[in-house]
Amino acid sequence: MPHLKSEKTRNNLRIYNTNKLFSISIDSDFFKVKDSIIRLKKRYNISNKEIFSLIEGRKICDEVCIPISAFDNDELGCLETIVKYLKEEFNFRFHQIALILNRDDRTIWATYNAACKKRQKKLDVKESQFFIPTLIFKDRRFSVLESIVRYLKDDFNLRYSEISALLNRDERNVWTVYNRAYKKKK
Repeated sequence: MPHLKSEKTRNNLRIYNTNKLFSISIDSDFFKVKDSIIRLKKRYNISNKEIFSLIEGRKICDEVCIPISAFDNDELGCLETIVKYLKEEFNFRFHQIALILNRDDRTIWATYNAACKKRQKKLDVKESQFFIPTLIFKDRRFSVLESIVRYLKDDFNLRYSEISALLNRDERNVWTVYNRAYKKKK
């Protein structure tokens, strides 16, 4: 065994520091935790960032998040769904919604009125596996649908067919929207 300069013990993790050689001795608990994390990622389709947020007890989403099940309707477009959800579920004023979505107040008012004409009753929001953070709508280079599809594809690595089922859109449209957003991103 090479000459040891320092030894640190912390939660059954021993790190031996040599001149240029690091030897890590890790007990079986570490591998159990690692396997559990991998299973969680696959089963619930969550990212490393979300897992660490859950472990640390922080909110995964520090801002308003929209459940993906809100988009499961035939009457409304994406922006109409978002505005109607924020207005009716959170009682936000039009100005607050405009600031959150980086849109003009008049646009939000017109969108909400159009949404109310198309669908008078509240949105049927069920338990959702995915939540869309409103932060993704700040970049105005992308349409609302492009932002949602890009977020689901890039952050959750969902297939086009899965995204189309979640958003109640045709798979070919989802592919087109994602490719358009990908080209804009470059």
